[in-house]
Amino acid sequence: MAHPTQTILVTGSNSGFGRLIVETLARQGHVVFAGMRESTGKNASAAAELRKLAEQERLALLIVDLDVNDETSVKQAIEHIMKTADRLDVVVNNAGMAFSGPIEAHSFEQVQELFNTNVFGVLRVNNAALPQMRAQKSGLLLQVGSIGGLLAIPFLGPYGATKFALEGLTASYRYELAALGIDAVIVEPGTYPTPISAKTRVAADQERTTPYESVMKAFMTPFFAEFESVTPPDPQEVADAIARLIATPAGKRPLRTVVAPASQRQPFQDVNDAAVSAAQSFLEPLGILPQLTLGQGSVSAAKSRRSSKVTK
Repeated sequence: MAHPTQTILVTGSNSGFGRLIVETLARQGHVVFAGMRESTGKNASAAAELRKLAEQERLALLIVDLDVNDETSVKQAIEHIMKTADRLDVVVNNAGMAFSGPIEAHSFEQVQELFNTNVFGVLRVNNAALPQMRAQKSGLLLQVGSIGGLLAIPFLGPYGATKFALEGLTASYRYELAALGIDAVIVEPGTYPTPISAKTRVAADQERTTPYESVMKAFMTPFFAEFESVTPPDPQEVADAIARLIATPAGKRPLRTVVAPASQRQPFQDVNDAAVSAAQSFLEPLGILPQLTLGQGSVSAAKSRRSSKVTK
């Protein structure tokens, strides 16, 4: 399948989903800017590995220093991309972090840190990119959300709250930007074995955590059981789903795409399907929906895909 070359920025590209996404997209022939903070510091080895891969496979895969928590860094990264490639077609907002534990055991500083990276970081990047996309009259903002942004998951409350926020922002972007030729979508991964799992930090107040410990263990053990299975779910599925969305023509992309192991997928797809009906009922009388295509994607661990659902 041919993929027209696009210029793409992916944040949080040093590891996990981000690393898989930039490699996948570059191998499809796109010009890919792998955004990461401290590319000459703590992430220098990751940057060097990507540069070596680009040289060996002759990929248009470039490193750009980008800290989503720093507005100046974000603006400089976008300026660098425009000077280098003269356009920006796709932003993949992948950078994120996580904390686990009871909500009351999280410090306010931890919750602020989560929102600063997972939500405000997305806003910083999109705000910097949108003037370029508006000038082009085309573009795609793609957020990496979570199934934890569709249904509340115990002991991941503040993290889930940031992903719920991305759901609302992405849908609003979709409605606001469609008439300007710019698309917005969100991918909702399930639980996959990636470095973010190992990097997840615990809530700060262990004294407040103690009363919950038996309940936490009873829930978390089966929830993450697939990580320990003989054939754990493959995080490459997320990168592949994102590549398919980018290759899909504007106006045809589903707003939301669940990418999850088969054991998790259906409840979250049901939530998305219900959201389509609710959005149509509310927005159609306002004359908004005729300009939009609100389909729902779903990708399973077996790489199957449900057809989009649109009620006329």
